[in-house]
Amino acid sequence: MNTRSVGVQVGVRERILETALDEFYASGFHGATMRNIANSAGCSAANVYNHFENKSELLVEILRRASDEQFTVTRNALRKAGPHPADRWRAAVVAHSLYTARNPRACLVANSELRYLGEVDRKRVVGSRDAQEQLFVDIARDGVDQGLFSVPHVHQAVTAVLTMCAGIPLWFRADGPLSAQQVADDYGVYALNLVGYRTS
Repeated sequence: MNTRSVGVQVGVRERILETALDEFYASGFHGATMRNIANSAGCSAANVYNHFENKSELLVEILRRASDEQFTVTRNALRKAGPHPADRWRAAVVAHSLYTARNPRACLVANSELRYLGEVDRKRVVGSRDAQEQLFVDIARDGVDQGLFSVPHVHQAVTAVLTMCAGIPLWFRADGPLSAQQVADDYGVYALNLVGYRTS
């Protein structure tokens, strides 16, 4: 297969994934059909099956990408944040929130449709999600150990913050009064308040 053919195939695959995300977002996992995905992608159902075995495989790929990307942007933000737990906590929450605000469809589908995957497929998705949660846990524990954060249950606090961020796609609009960056920055402040951080 020549380079041009490979490029065409990659383009078709990406178009199928983007269309599948639209379908899952609009209709949910059970409401979406391979036929509708194919029609919206401008290709045959057979072509969709050439790239993906079934709907579950499509959903796995969409969720895995979203989780990996969000984990990567959060980790990159932490590399620039410095050693102070408050700075690291805020940086992680801002990065996580910003990704959510800028990728609302993928994040909403990830949070609402993951339950429809079987155990094996689910394990393929949750690795990055678990690793990202552990980043937050480690930062919060560090803050508690240094006497900077006042929170009795670290895991519960992390769950509260990540759940708060997961709700952004339910209300945020790109054409609304606040930009994605403003929302993310606000959430960084909320998250510091939630763990009881005080500057003095």
